[in-house]
Amino acid sequence: MCRKTLLKDISTTFEKMGFVPSNTKAPFTYQSNIKYPSIFADKSDHAHYILYTPKRTLQIVAKYQESTGTTIEKLGYTALDAARTTHDNYLVVCGGGELLKHSRAIKFLNGQKSIAPRLHALRVEDIESFLSEDIKLKAA
Repeated sequence: MCRKTLLKDISTTFEKMGFVPSNTKAPFTYQSNIKYPSIFADKSDHAHYILYTPKRTLQIVAKYQESTGTTIEKLGYTALDAARTTHDNYLVVCGGGELLKHSRAIKFLNGQKSIAPRLHALRVEDIESFLSEDIKLKAA
């Protein structure tokens, strides 16, 4: 797997759940590669996805790393970014052996709720469960 595959898996998960790519911002749509102001002046960041459910709007980023290195340190910026989101939730989908080893990235990010209460980290396999309450609204 690589980051490109992780992004494809995320899109596929959304579409299996009934979401469609669209710029309308209507419920059950999503946008990809959305630019927004960075923490750093004169710089922009990109959300991999913005997901619109009937209940909330989620900013979603994918983090992927297979090799060892400054894995957790790089996630510190993610927590600071999540603290600034204007969306209802900031979801980080983690992938790659190094980030998923012992669930270290997920545990680290989910431990940052004191500075970023809207932050939630998970695996791609957990997206559907995380959004289950939002999806129930479609079936009703």
